[in-house]
Amino acid sequence: MKQLAFENKYQTFWHEFSSLLDQLEGLENKNENFEALWPKFPEHYRKMCQFLSVAQSRQYSPVLIDYLHHMVLRGHRHLYRQKPAIWSAFKHFLAQGFPQALRREWRVWLLSSGLFYVPAICMGLMCYLDGEFLYSLVTYEQVQEIEYMYDPSNLKLARPEGRESDSDFLMFGYYIFNNVGIDFKTYASGLLFGLGSAFFMVFNGLFIGGVAGHLSNKGFIDTFWPFVAGHSALELTAATIAGAAGLKLGYALINPKNYTRTLALKKAGIESFALISGAGLMTFLAAFVEGFWSATPDIPHMVKYSVGIAAWFAVLSYLLLAGRKS
Repeated sequence: MKQLAFENKYQTFWHEFSSLLDQLEGLENKNENFEALWPKFPEHYRKMCQFLSVAQSRQYSPVLIDYLHHMVLRGHRHLYRQKPAIWSAFKHFLAQGFPQALRREWRVWLLSSGLFYVPAICMGLMCYLDGEFLYSLVTYEQVQEIEYMYDPSNLKLARPEGRESDSDFLMFGYYIFNNVGIDFKTYASGLLFGLGSAFFMVFNGLFIGGVAGHLSNKGFIDTFWPFVAGHSALELTAATIAGAAGLKLGYALINPKNYTRTLALKKAGIESFALISGAGLMTFLAAFVEGFWSATPDIPHMVKYSVGIAAWFAVLSYLLLAGRKS
């Protein structure tokens, strides 16, 4: 392509890019307008780099090369000046990116939720009706340990003689390590053609439902249910989202469509990254609630139940409605 034809074909785009830079530089301190324009910039900047490369390789006139080089340098300075503004990207992820990504994968999330909640409900009912049924899933020693934790006669349940505020922080760290680890194991095991994620979802559902039913059968209702009420919405929903992310990896391996399995897995990994990242954040918040709210025995039970119901409503509303307008 001759230089004149090259200029005529792309000059409009160059002017648009210059205008975009002008607008971005003038709106850096006005977050709403700035965030609306910023998503256009990376793709436009890449195209300008391509135009410069073409002009240099075809040895177009120095005037044109200098013009394009100036535009690329200007864009480069602007790009790296915005790099530290990670907080803006984080807010965008929370407000729009995460819930939108989950709704795009609603089918696999629905499947993951079914694999978790159906076994949990069935196992919970069986263990509630039969106090010995939980032994079919876990050992006698594990059941005794669970019962000890929630036994109303256990003095460690009371803060004045047992838990102190510093132990809340230690338990907060433990909950993060344990629960986030479970989420990532569920996600990573999706590489076993989804079977690993499905196994973790079913087993965790059976275990959690079984424990809930068994403790209710034993009469430990006032110690177990107020404890789990506050953080259950965040923790259980995060678990199903992590399972959905893992199932997406497995499905990419089972049905790569027009891609090789390697490319299909890479594509699924990129698309599922938002899901597992959001699940990790939700589990982190759940650990905070569990360590500093759920474990506090001085709060009236009705308050904990009310907060728990409100948390379920808030979590589902956020995931189903956030980011729809944009």
